[in-house]
Amino acid sequence: MSTHHKTSGELVFLVSTALGAMGAGLTSAAATAAPATTPDLEVITVYARHLTPVVRVAASVTVIDQAAVARTLSADVKDLVRYEPGLTVRNDPFRFGLDTFSVRGLGGNRVAVEIDGIPAAGGFAVGSFSDTGRAFADLAFVDRVEFLRGPASSLYGSDAIGGIVAMTTLRPASLLAGTGTSFAMRNEAGYEGVDGGWHAAAIGAATAGPGDLLVGYVRREGHELDSAADVQPDPRDYTADSVMLKYALDAAPGGPLTLAAEGGRVRQNTAVDAFLGRPGRFVNTTQLDGSDEAKRYRVSVEQSLQATRWFDGLEWRAYWQGTDTAQDTFEIRKAAPPRTPPLQIVRDFSFKESTAGAELTAVQAVDGGRFTHDIVYGLDAARTRIEELRDGLQTNLITGAATSTILGETFPLRDMPITDVTEIAVFAQDEIAMRDARWTLVPALRVDYYDLNPHSDGIYREDNPHSAAVGLNEVSVAPKLGVTYRFSESLGGFFQYAHGFRSPPPEDVNIGLELPLFNVRAIPNPDLKPEKSNGYELGLRWRTAALSLTGSVYYNDYHDFIESKVNLGIDPASSVTLFQSQNISRARIYGAELSLTLRADDLSPRLVGWSGRLAAAWSRGTDVSQNEPLNSVEPPSIVAGARFDASSGRWGSEIVLTAVQPKRGVDDTPVVLYEPDGYATIDWLANVSLGHGLSLNAGIFNLTNQAYIEWADVRGRAASDPLVPYYTRPGRNASVTLHWAF
Repeated sequence: MSTHHKTSGELVFLVSTALGAMGAGLTSAAATAAPATTPDLEVITVYARHLTPVVRVAASVTVIDQAAVARTLSADVKDLVRYEPGLTVRNDPFRFGLDTFSVRGLGGNRVAVEIDGIPAAGGFAVGSFSDTGRAFADLAFVDRVEFLRGPASSLYGSDAIGGIVAMTTLRPASLLAGTGTSFAMRNEAGYEGVDGGWHAAAIGAATAGPGDLLVGYVRREGHELDSAADVQPDPRDYTADSVMLKYALDAAPGGPLTLAAEGGRVRQNTAVDAFLGRPGRFVNTTQLDGSDEAKRYRVSVEQSLQATRWFDGLEWRAYWQGTDTAQDTFEIRKAAPPRTPPLQIVRDFSFKESTAGAELTAVQAVDGGRFTHDIVYGLDAARTRIEELRDGLQTNLITGAATSTILGETFPLRDMPITDVTEIAVFAQDEIAMRDARWTLVPALRVDYYDLNPHSDGIYREDNPHSAAVGLNEVSVAPKLGVTYRFSESLGGFFQYAHGFRSPPPEDVNIGLELPLFNVRAIPNPDLKPEKSNGYELGLRWRTAALSLTGSVYYNDYHDFIESKVNLGIDPASSVTLFQSQNISRARIYGAELSLTLRADDLSPRLVGWSGRLAAAWSRGTDVSQNEPLNSVEPPSIVAGARFDASSGRWGSEIVLTAVQPKRGVDDTPVVLYEPDGYATIDWLANVSLGHGLSLNAGIFNLTNQAYIEWADVRGRAASDPLVPYYTRPGRNASVTLHWAF
């Protein structure tokens, strides 16, 4: 069943509300204004894998730099996109916390994440007791983050079907540049009231021998997230440690060479009290505790080679990176006479993913007479090993008898076999510009080879005696065509067609599930095809000294979405209910986005120091296979801010309004889903320079103490679910960070 509401005027209402708030804010609030920039000098790397002026980019790209991270007091990736409509990060309030980015209605492993050009490990989840999420570099180490919205497989391959998030971490030059010294430090310490947490970071850079060295360490500690609802959040304690080491040799033979080692560890203990005694699986549970640890590591070497007759620039990179997740669950169940005695159940989940890879990207400029060509081409190769294991032990608390069989599953077991994945790709892009510099044509093509090779050990075979693991290899082709046109020095337009794909993940090709107790079995699917998309985007950019505006409309058509564990019915030969992952889904997502920043002092001397910003996103989606709304799409939202920067440069402040429409029109065919109401929040940010390298950032968030629930968090929950209030976001809270640089 679907509920459809007319939405004409939604965005107009949001815009008018936000503009009203901006007008009020310009008389009562303040913020730090960014320095003026020349539009042609604004560059990004995510669009073409090398520095490219924004005016030549035929796509929507959002950039968040380190200064913005500090100004908004962002402690994690959800904070990072707090003021970016169309970008979300889902949060589990009970145990597993933050997931990964969602871009224009697609999330999870359908959005590629890179850290310093190296693909980050994907996420994996199974059942109620295991969810790896995704691991990111600590934001204290991040120099800038670029978000490319929409399919990006032509340059980034599989998993970029929804978009690409490219994180760039600090380099030694980030600290040393402009200091005139051979040593520099950047330190910070802060308090986050939202979870009673604190953090401290120390990052230093120095000239060491023939090169420059950077060393950094970040420590974060905190507790459960606050809630504006009348519920007690699950008690939680966490610690996070992150380290980074980089050594840059600018005078290395051939060109600048950088060695890097970076990683982190997060440990967390949670008492999942919200589940205790709930009808269903946990009705007899009296204690449920989780002890989780996640490690991330990366070692890499990269070099930028000097120009030759064959290329103007070439960058190569080799790396080894991975994640190691361990999640342990301790459960006590009271007796359920006459069948079940009191029980103690211990479950262990382990997931390891390691990747060794190499990348090569070359750039060549060619003068072709009437046209100039800026050619980018390269090679990506990576080999990944994935190992997943679940173990468990159930103990009768009266007799002491123990068994490794729990609810029909005999442990240890694997939900998929140990798997090696090999990916090799070649790509090329040509930016063709006419002599009049008005038209730019950007064709691109990527060809990927994907090989999935499972290894069925004794553990997997014992748990899946009737389902032999299968291999898979695919070749995918991803073309792209972008066009930009400059109407004037300040106004330009762009159009892009991009084909995206996502190779079948190992957990869908080979699902490990054999439960004789329930007469069910999952079978592999060697015929799974890559998920595909065709994306179209049309937009305008208007850039002047006072104004920067980008607006676009987009339409994405997705085919062959993979649905996990589809019920195939009863096998007549064995009378077993069969499950299998299949390509069955098709979806459409379309929408519009707007981003605007204004420097008011360029409009009138009376407004010196004032500036404002406005960003909005509106989207709709349809599950074509079911002719129902697509539930992953976010409701319309808008962010508006007014800021002031004192002429002395010593202080500044900002007020920001976020307004979100109610979520309406969802696919509630299996069950009536909870649909959150709309809401509006107001945040106040401030910064002050204390002199001698000291500065202070402070913020009060949700000033009106609004109780609200985000659709990204609660999506899929039934309207009658008593756990819904636990998803309520924090009420009024404050954060402060002290920075010291010398």
